Amino acid sequence: MTTSPFFSIIIPTYNRCELVKKCIASIQQQTYKNWECIIVNDGSTDNTAHEIQRIIENDTRFSLINQQNSERAISRNNGAKKVKGDYFIFIDSDDYFEPEHLSNLYQAIVGDQEQSMMFFTNGKAISNEEEEIIVKNEIPSPLPIDFFLKNSVVPARVCLHHSIFNHFSFDPRTIIVEDTVLWTEILEKHPIKYIPITSVIYHLHDDNSVNIYKYNAYNLRLKGLKVLFYNKEVGKKIPSTIKRLHLNRCYYGISDYHFYQKNHLKAISWIIKSIIKFPELDLKYKFVRSLFLLKFAFTKPKAHEIHA
Repeated sequence: MTTSPFFSIIIPTYNRCELVKKCIASIQQQTYKNWECIIVNDGSTDNTAHEIQRIIENDTRFSLINQQNSERAISRNNGAKKVKGDYFIFIDSDDYFEPEHLSNLYQAIVGDQEQSMMFFTNGKAISNEEEEIIVKNEIPSPLPIDFFLKNSVVPARVCLHHSIFNHFSFDPRTIIVEDTVLWTEILEKHPIKYIPITSVIYHLHDDNSVNIYKYNAYNLRLKGLKVLFYNKEVGKKIPSTIKRLHLNRCYYGISDYHFYQKNHLKAISWIIKSIIKFPELDLKYKFVRSLFLLKFAFTKPKAHEIHA
């Protein structure tokens, strides 16, 4: 008789051949062994699929799904359709676990009277320079409906009972913020428990999708939050003041992105939009910021900068 795995780990990956190796290795090195891992290759154009197949070919706990590029929400959902475990864990391919992560998680879950729930842990953020930052949130009880809006909880810090995913999934309309949207929807319906362990490593690097120096991440966040806020069941329970604070922050982030791209007039336009849309929030700062951006927009570059 075959026993189903306790944990099913789903890894979506796209063109991260070197990074996903470390993620896979961290799962292979777990001291707790009753797990399976589904890797979803989301249409990578580099050597990702070949390298993954080479690494996992002798370990039957791994399986690989190759699909056309569809973004992380769909990748995670497709992976979840194939799993057999009692609990789902979603980890991004540039993150990884310390060896005791699953063991500590298992002990905490089986020791809890209510196991059909969502659990989440602490984490560590580590940069390419090996600088370590502990990510630890203040945990009120009960969790307010906007907890995951205020506190970033990356997928690898979350463990879901399989029954929850019978009724919920990642919304393919949301990118960047798809995890926040899902956690908030679950929070509205299910008990959620915090486990005070710190064994998830979040890798900070230049190609992180939330790096606003390179990507217009807040524009995607804005679109995703609107999906959540306009949700008739969950959105109406989030206070309007909270919604406006987060949407206003997206306008700032979009402005910052355009500033870093030296599109100064676009940067100004998003600050002006925020003044019009959210006049009650940070009005003085917005005027000062506008003047600052205008200075850059109408300052001619020096001769040596033109061909830089």
